Amino acid sequence: MKIKSLLLCIMLPLLTSCSGESEQPVVEEILRPVRTLVVMPTTGKLRREFPAVVDAARSADLSFRISGVIKEMPVKEGDRVEKGEVIAMLDQADARIELKVRQANYETALANYNRGKKLVAPGHLSQADFDKLRNEFASAEAQLTAARQTLGYTVLQASFAGRISKRHVENHEEVSAQERIVTLQDMSSLTIRIQVPESVMLRSRKGTKKNEYFVQFEAIPEQRFPLKLKEAAIIADENNQTYQVSFSTPRVAGYTLLPGMNALVTVESSNGPAQADFHVPASSVMEDGEGRFVYTVTPGGEAVQPPAGENSPDNRGVGIIERRAVTTGELDSRGLLITSGLSRGDHILTAGMSQAQPGMKVLWSPDQAF
Repeated sequence: MKIKSLLLCIMLPLLTSCSGESEQPVVEEILRPVRTLVVMPTTGKLRREFPAVVDAARSADLSFRISGVIKEMPVKEGDRVEKGEVIAMLDQADARIELKVRQANYETALANYNRGKKLVAPGHLSQADFDKLRNEFASAEAQLTAARQTLGYTVLQASFAGRISKRHVENHEEVSAQERIVTLQDMSSLTIRIQVPESVMLRSRKGTKKNEYFVQFEAIPEQRFPLKLKEAAIIADENNQTYQVSFSTPRVAGYTLLPGMNALVTVESSNGPAQADFHVPASSVMEDGEGRFVYTVTPGGEAVQPPAGENSPDNRGVGIIERRAVTTGELDSRGLLITSGLSRGDHILTAGMSQAQPGMKVLWSPDQAF
């Protein structure tokens, strides 16, 4: 009897211990709630603004083709001139003397050539001597033509109708060939020039957007005027790696808008029929050694009990975090442009990205993503 009591005393603690371990409560997994954004194509127009400079429709630096001393220069800065009107004239004394010499040589060569033609046929003049006379005549004729051209080069005429915006020399100055004399500008319409960054040019050249262009002038800030695209450079500026784009617009009645004045160009872009742009908050895009990426959330199970004390809708369920590589474009008022890597309806993580890991389970509500 004593032996049985002793065994019971020894076994009872062991049985009690085993029974306690088997009855420990199971701890339920507590998932972190997350916020997501549903990726949808961007709607509405994108507005970009660029500082601009006013320029003339046409501009040319006029110069003489020969050297000389300016004898006449009747135009002043600001004067309007018509096409063909005389801008300046060089001293023509030397050119006229040269022309007289060449004219005399030509007439002599012509007379000798005509006499030779009459003598060569009956054999009174050899063919070789006649060929020499013919060559002398051709040379004299060419020299006369050159002398006439030289005399013509002493007169500088307007190549198109416009205004003299700048006089670079004064009357009676000695000038060299190709030296600028005046700058002539056609102000019948205006050219507006902007510098466009490389990232914007890449998007524009794809031809997937319809653009509208407008300009505002500092002198008329309350109005904007439509622009027509004129030309776009295909070689970047070496200093700032931007591309020059030019627009044209008619002159504004009642205002004196001159080259060099500042303006502001607005480009409004809308998506083409086959173009789908996605814009997301810039903070949702991360970057590491492998490139830029976002975290997406996809369904991963049934609803789970949210953390204690948190109000949660019944449709919350388990989501699985995935890493998605993306290609980005420019940042604008609508967010950061995603050019590849996302599709319509994707859910991206918008908070807590630093604590997220691929494959992590989270608590989310697909119907209430924002």
